[in-house]
Amino acid sequence: MFQTTLDKQVSFSGVGLHSGSYITVTVKPSFPDTGIQFVRTDVDDCEPTKVSPFAVYSTQLATSIKCGKASISTIEHLTSALYGLGIDNAVVEVNSAEIPILDGSAAPFVDILSEAGIRHLHKKRKYLKFKKRIRVEWGERWVEVIPSRFLKFTCHIDFENKMIDEQKAFFNVTPETFKKEIAKARTFGFKNEIESLWQMGLAKGGSLENAVVVDESGVLNAEGLRYEDEFVRHKMLDLIGDVSLIGYRFFGHVRAYKAGHQLNNMFARALLESSDYYTVVELDGEYEKKGYQGLVLEPQGIV
Repeated sequence: MFQTTLDKQVSFSGVGLHSGSYITVTVKPSFPDTGIQFVRTDVDDCEPTKVSPFAVYSTQLATSIKCGKASISTIEHLTSALYGLGIDNAVVEVNSAEIPILDGSAAPFVDILSEAGIRHLHKKRKYLKFKKRIRVEWGERWVEVIPSRFLKFTCHIDFENKMIDEQKAFFNVTPETFKKEIAKARTFGFKNEIESLWQMGLAKGGSLENAVVVDESGVLNAEGLRYEDEFVRHKMLDLIGDVSLIGYRFFGHVRAYKAGHQLNNMFARALLESSDYYTVVELDGEYEKKGYQGLVLEPQGIV
């Protein structure tokens, strides 16, 4: 019912996936209605930027946002962890142009944020409650949301590589299920594609320590997979992180087929632009008994 923030600030460091640089991040508590904001501490006079799908300027290999006159990339695992844990307000300070990749999943971020603790604030959340289906298609790929009393995600992937093949996963997303079933799924790539990126001077920080690498013979990581369907669970992790940029909790069932960062961002933009298809609600003390009806507000001007 009420907005949240961290109980105390927390810092961590690690290697950037694409730059290979050693990067430090500090996540600080913030006030109600701040939302999730990012700021570059290595850039003079950089104003904090509130996350929004319209702040995204690139979806190549990761989700990247403009931050004042600078930019920050690879934000999706951290935003997924913040959203999955139910953290509404925080300021993320970073001293470089990307967020560290850590182990390639959201699990380290979940651990770090959980260690900081979550504090409830004295202001109610605003939720989007979808009344009609919203669907974005791009060729055979698509993402949609259909009305639901809960927050649900279904992801479906289909790769020609026999080690991945076709996988589908569905979860009611709560902090508990996010931590247990989604957060530990790592980013993945194909050996030949990663070698090509290295030759192009990209993915300098990529290794078997922070990604699942696959070739035609199988998974190259000595420890194997964390989940039998880790690949589709990571796609769900990315989708949650990308959709979270709308800046609102919501009730709805998000379903995706062969989605990636670009389509995820198109979908997130479409959600905010489709104000005729949702209402904005605040939950009252009887929300469980009333089927999440709550107090209906006007959708105008929420973006």
